[in-house]
Amino acid sequence: MGKVTGIVPALVMPQNDKHEILFDALGDLAVRETKEGADAFLVNGHSGELSVTSGEERIEALKTVRAAVGPDVGILAGVHTQGMGDKFASHTESAAKCGADAVLVFSPFSFARGAFQFSPEFVIDFYKEAARLSPIPIFFMQYRPLTNLMMPRHVLSEVAAIPNVGGIKQEVEDAIEYERDYYALRKANPDLTILTATDRSLLSNYAVGADGCTIGLANFVGPIKAIQDAAWAGDFEGLKKTSEDLVPLADAIYGPPSYRWSARLKYALYAAGYIPTPHIRSPYFEATEVERQRIDAVLKNYMD
Repeated sequence: MGKVTGIVPALVMPQNDKHEILFDALGDLAVRETKEGADAFLVNGHSGELSVTSGEERIEALKTVRAAVGPDVGILAGVHTQGMGDKFASHTESAAKCGADAVLVFSPFSFARGAFQFSPEFVIDFYKEAARLSPIPIFFMQYRPLTNLMMPRHVLSEVAAIPNVGGIKQEVEDAIEYERDYYALRKANPDLTILTATDRSLLSNYAVGADGCTIGLANFVGPIKAIQDAAWAGDFEGLKKTSEDLVPLADAIYGPPSYRWSARLKYALYAAGYIPTPHIRSPYFEATEVERQRIDAVLKNYMD
């Protein structure tokens, strides 16, 4: 399964009031979370504001995290291009040179317009080319149904079996679909690393099976590790209890309207002392007063 397993926080990008990335704070965050039990990190994912950071900033983020945590902690680097070719190859080569162990290939937006349903052969060819071009293993995404980016299981299975595909970020957020996908993935590629990415319902995913998780909420390593430890120990009562304990924080950050989660997550990490500011880049806007009050109340109960 390689180095990208277990608790894999999707790191946020700390920034000042001018929205300049605070790379020292990013390194400090990775060190802190490693000490708390993180096994690897997703750098330049959606939690890291991938779509609104520059190529230079993403490279510096990878270099910063690798230097901070040393060679033994896994790094998964997010890559989001709308097609294959030289641009994709350069992104993956840069990630490898900066110390990434694998890259997470986010699905192109164009796939939401029916690619999985009407042109599955083109989707499969896309990932074959991605795996061929990347000098390090690739992970791919399984999104939730409402995004229209959820792969049918026959496509999912074919992509999982492609050489140099090392894992999947499984964000399906449907207990039935997760279970059926899990069986199909294990059959297609028994060595595939399956990372759950369901922020608000880890219990069912871990109960079915997971090699770890990569989510923004895992920046709070302790509560997520408690769930994983209980699941991997076969302690179902412990799994239920640790999952129940996490519900208030998960709902305060990821509850409806769900598009607000990234700003809420940054505020929660700021309020808990993990990062020095809650600032976030446009088109996102910072947590509202109501959101901040709810998060503060939840964090107070955790700290009490």
